[in-house]
Amino acid sequence: MVSFSSAWWVALTLPKTAPYHKRVLIDPRTKQPRKLNSSVQLNRRKGIWWLTLSYDEEVTQDPVSGAPVVGIDVGIANFVTTSTGKQYGSFHKHLRARHQRDRAKRRRKAKLRVCLQKKGVKKLPSTSSRSGQRLLRHVKQEINRAVNQCFTDPEHQGVQFAYEQLSVASMRFKAKAQNAYLRASNLGRIPQQIVWNSQKRGVKATPVTCAYSSQECSVCHYTDRKNRPNQQTFCCQVCGFEAHADYNAAINISRRIGDNALRACRDRTAIKAVLMQRHEAWKQQQGIETASPVKRRRRGKSSVPVSSL
Repeated sequence: MVSFSSAWWVALTLPKTAPYHKRVLIDPRTKQPRKLNSSVQLNRRKGIWWLTLSYDEEVTQDPVSGAPVVGIDVGIANFVTTSTGKQYGSFHKHLRARHQRDRAKRRRKAKLRVCLQKKGVKKLPSTSSRSGQRLLRHVKQEINRAVNQCFTDPEHQGVQFAYEQLSVASMRFKAKAQNAYLRASNLGRIPQQIVWNSQKRGVKATPVTCAYSSQECSVCHYTDRKNRPNQQTFCCQVCGFEAHADYNAAINISRRIGDNALRACRDRTAIKAVLMQRHEAWKQQQGIETASPVKRRRRGKSSVPVSSL
């Protein structure tokens, strides 16, 4: 039994609670009013006051034994990409353009703040903006919509999900613009929303190790950074398998559920060693001989042993 909170909005401009509000606030199983918790919010939207009421609901998780596994890859270009080839939500297009405008606005405010500070002005303007706060809310809404579409897709009925353990806090880029772009995309919310949806719908969702999932070939297990010539393309340097990079990563994630060998690895070096062992086993099955490493000669003057003089 998993307990989670659900919210319902009631417009206070109505003289009485609407009938559909009453139906939601009544438990259909016991026919009794739901027990509301202490989470109550009151806000104003376009001149109308809205009251947000929350209640706790228990959902029984009864996953189907032997259900097929669908892997979920998290990204910026596509918030959710599944191993079935479906993509949901994106930070590109209008959200990216709004982020660029908001970032330019913040930089102008920061420059103005420095100039005023040099002149001795005590009351300095804030670098925060309402447009940035609205953008953050809209990004969260887009993420919630993408995850909901993934769980309600007819092709994903009766399945279990495997998603990557994403650590956005440890991600760093050399360019400041890329770091700002990563923070604005709010990728850390996607795994949380996956867990919340799985508990709400009674679907099993298991986190798996995601190291090298975007560099590993889903056919021959060859792992190398060169397999991704760009952000969207995956092209294996050994077997020549080509696919969308997020789709290839989602397939690898779906196969890592219950993988005890990768789970026992303590660092990324051990994980890559296991993947390369599987690649060597694949080459033996295909009858491909392992090429011996070629020794390269160093450029420069050749040295002669003293004994030969």
